[in-house]
Amino acid sequence: MNTEEDLRAPIRAWMTLRGLEPRDEVQKCGKIPDVLGMRGSDIEVAVELKLSNWRRALYQATIYTTFAPESYIAMPSGKEGVLRKNIQEFSRWGVGILLVHSNNAVSEMHKSGSGIPGRGSGSR
Repeated sequence: MNTEEDLRAPIRAWMTLRGLEPRDEVQKCGKIPDVLGMRGSDIEVAVELKLSNWRRALYQATIYTTFAPESYIAMPSGKEGVLRKNIQEFSRWGVGILLVHSNNAVSEMHKSGSGIPGRGSGSR
C-alpha cells in the first residue's frame, strides 16, 4: 500500500458487508472523516485512513466519536505491531482499529468503543 487511497476501497467494501452505505470525505461538525458508513441518513461508522502516524489518526478518530457511534482508524496490516504496543490508547478513547491486508481483506484488530463504559463490547 503506497497511498491512503489504497486503503479506501477495502474499507468501503468492509462497510458494504456490514450493510452500510460508504460515503467519502463528508464534512461533519467541521471535520472530514475519510469514509463514513451510513444507514439511511444516520452515521454509523467513521474511519480515518492512515499509512503511518497512528497518533494523528487516533486524534482525528477521537473527534469522530462525537458524531459517530463507531469510530476507527484503518492502517496497513504491517503496522499491527506498533498498534498493539499502543492499544491502551485506543481503548482509552474508544477508537477501534481496522487492518487492511495486502490482499485487501480487512480485519478488526480492536473494536470501537472498547474501554468506554456503555460503548462497544470489548477487544477482538
